[in-house]
Amino acid sequence: MKYWLVPLVILILCLLSILTLSSIAPTLAPKQLIFFMVGFGIFFLISRIPFRRLLKLSSIFYIVNIALLVTVLILAPITRGTSRWIDVGGLFAIQPSQLAIPTTSLFLINLFKNKSLTNIKNLFLFLFYTAIPGLLILIEPDLGTTVVYLVSVAVIIFLSKTKIRHLVPLIFLGIVGIIFSWNFVFQPYQKSRITSFISPTDNQGTSYNAQQSLIAAGSGKLTGKGLGQGIQSHLRFLPERQTDFVFASFAEEFGFIGSALLIFLYFVLVNTTISAAEKAHETTEKYFCYAVAIMTTFQIGVNIGMNIGILPITGITLPFISYGGSSILSLISMFGIIQSIRINQKQKVSLHLS
Repeated sequence: MKYWLVPLVILILCLLSILTLSSIAPTLAPKQLIFFMVGFGIFFLISRIPFRRLLKLSSIFYIVNIALLVTVLILAPITRGTSRWIDVGGLFAIQPSQLAIPTTSLFLINLFKNKSLTNIKNLFLFLFYTAIPGLLILIEPDLGTTVVYLVSVAVIIFLSKTKIRHLVPLIFLGIVGIIFSWNFVFQPYQKSRITSFISPTDNQGTSYNAQQSLIAAGSGKLTGKGLGQGIQSHLRFLPERQTDFVFASFAEEFGFIGSALLIFLYFVLVNTTISAAEKAHETTEKYFCYAVAIMTTFQIGVNIGMNIGILPITGITLPFISYGGSSILSLISMFGIIQSIRINQKQKVSLHLS
């Protein structure tokens, strides 16, 4: 097991992110670099903390994140119809919804490590703790993060071998929740993202974003137009080029070959995480590794899918490539925990051999 592989792949992804942002949004590249530097500090710090100790601290992480999510709804200014960020001294902003994914996953795994979710009481208690941050994120509203958050929780439920008859009411509640959110929570621009995907007729409205993204991704062809030569991103035809549509910006400048390299790096990262899950000695380690692997794969797939026009625009960013400090810190923290688990596995193997 190559223990340097995870930090190496993340480092390469970070460099690609800086390179891309320096071309399409030069003013954001230095900020992204600072986020990565802080993130790597957190990565190596967390990787040295035993996973069991992190689990013991998970209740504190969970409560602090809930407090931050409530603070967002009370104090954060409304930007583009949403309240997501807490300003810290005018230097940077924290997005607590991103941090809810690792903190809640750790908390749930620790709380129910010795409890069976086949027990209906335990299952609904699990859902109660899941719903608190989930609803707070949805109210902001932050559709993309809500979806990723629910995927990470769904993985834990699936791995716990919950009985199918218990999932039926959950599916019903999910459908009711979607209908309620559509009518009372979602902003008009969020609804238009889905309706425009189903019926892409508005060339100057929401469908315009998807069309420009598809043009950018396709125009890169085999080798790309070259760094700094992307027309769609540089002439601002491509909206949110640094976040939601960063893959299209990347594909335009680096082409199919560059995109294939990026996907290969993601494959290595996810495959290494799955390998850690398969070699895990503890159920808690296995659950966390699989949750991170599947959640990351989902996030990559949805972002690339919406960039090439096969999925609706959801606001889900591309891991380690899209601009955003909270997203980076959340992802790096999760993979720091994965690295902690892998180091622990190495130590146990060494003790066994000795």
